[in-house]
Amino acid sequence: MPDLDGGHYFLTVLAPVRMDTMIDPVTGRSRSHRQVLAQDLALLRTGRQTAASPPDDPPSPFAANTLNHLARFVVIDGPAFNGRVSGDALLDKIRGVDPLAPQPVDALATPYLLFAAEVDARGDGPTALRTYTDALWATMNQELRTVFGHCKGFDGVDGAARFNAFVEARRVETTLPFNDYRADDPAFAGDASPPGAIGTAVAVVWRLVTGQAAKPSPATPGSDLPSVLKALFLQQHFTRFAIEAQGLDDAALHARFGAFLGAVRPGEPTPTQPPGEIFAPPAEWAP
Repeated sequence: MPDLDGGHYFLTVLAPVRMDTMIDPVTGRSRSHRQVLAQDLALLRTGRQTAASPPDDPPSPFAANTLNHLARFVVIDGPAFNGRVSGDALLDKIRGVDPLAPQPVDALATPYLLFAAEVDARGDGPTALRTYTDALWATMNQELRTVFGHCKGFDGVDGAARFNAFVEARRVETTLPFNDYRADDPAFAGDASPPGAIGTAVAVVWRLVTGQAAKPSPATPGSDLPSVLKALFLQQHFTRFAIEAQGLDDAALHARFGAFLGAVRPGEPTPTQPPGEIFAPPAEWAP
């Protein structure tokens, strides 16, 4: 699967972290970029993402644009160790294999900062990426400077064009994206099914199947972020409406539902759920 699929762009960036030291702006002491990066990520605003979040929590900087569905930073210090490569114990004994002999262990020469994001795609792959990086730079360049400033090669990034080049140079192809919106209709299923026919030579079928798999699936209607936010807004208020409407007679229910539709306006962009918020803003309808 490509980076671009289903109307979304799946961005994966691996940026090596600088190995030199720096002066901590808070303590004035010498610290590694890895240490300060972890501190900066811990202090990055997350917004009101849970019911326990204080009502005055400042919003996440990623909520400043309406392209981000999901975004995360992860510091990777090294690959996971899955244990020794073992075999048959009896055969190893016969062959004289020493179970205590050390085996090679994978390691990274430097920590890496992983930045992964799922965003609405505005155009083809390069266009979608440029649109997204431009939006990030326009809305949260201070946070980007703080975080990516600990990575190699970020020196000199002072504008949207250079930030796009920085991201593109460290982008890793997303080969298996998690597309959380799927249209279950015949047109979509037909586009996504691999071509080929019974009796076609295996080599030809394989070429056709892999070629089709490399094509992005069509965008699912209603899967862009503004539509998803509107759906979340309607979901919360419709739940409240259903609870309040219990026991109403037909006439009262009809009147209440009309007032509900007038308050939430399902076919219009607003009112809606703010990005990065778990709770919808209030909406009132006549009893």
